[in-house]
Amino acid sequence: MRKTSGVSLMLLIFLSLCLIIFSLLSLSGAVADETLSSQAADRTEEYYAAVTSANELLSQIDAQLAVYLQEAENSKSTEKSAYLQLCSRISEDVSSVTWDESEESNADRGTISFSVDVDDEQILQVQLDISYPASDDDTLYHIQTWKIVNTGDWNADNSMHLFRSGKNPQ
Repeated sequence: MRKTSGVSLMLLIFLSLCLIIFSLLSLSGAVADETLSSQAADRTEEYYAAVTSANELLSQIDAQLAVYLQEAENSKSTEKSAYLQLCSRISEDVSSVTWDESEESNADRGTISFSVDVDDEQILQVQLDISYPASDDDTLYHIQTWKIVNTGDWNADNSMHLFRSGKNPQ
């Protein structure tokens, strides 16, 4: 009978263990990447749903401002002041918006504000600057603010998950 040192068997076992460990590391990395991608997709979907809602509300505001402009042009008073007076009623005509008068001395501007929920801790905040259009090509509003605002409290995770034996250290 022939005697061997078993080096080839040890090498085979070592290589097999290395391949198993590397495959498990690759699997755990792939699972972590899939989880992160899923969270990013959910976050993106929530954001664009809020943007869609904001654009729908913006469309309602735009239509109502066009009605106010038409009414102001048909009135006998100064078009500019009549338009801004009509615009101050927008919170009554379009739900979930607020009107703020300009703090300038001539008060020829106003602001429409609204917000749309993105998720439980964030909102999309929109603020529009309203002024009488200077020409037929001019817009009825200018977007001053379109941003995500955090509404939830931020709590830092200061816990440290260290190895602990079965004994409770005190």
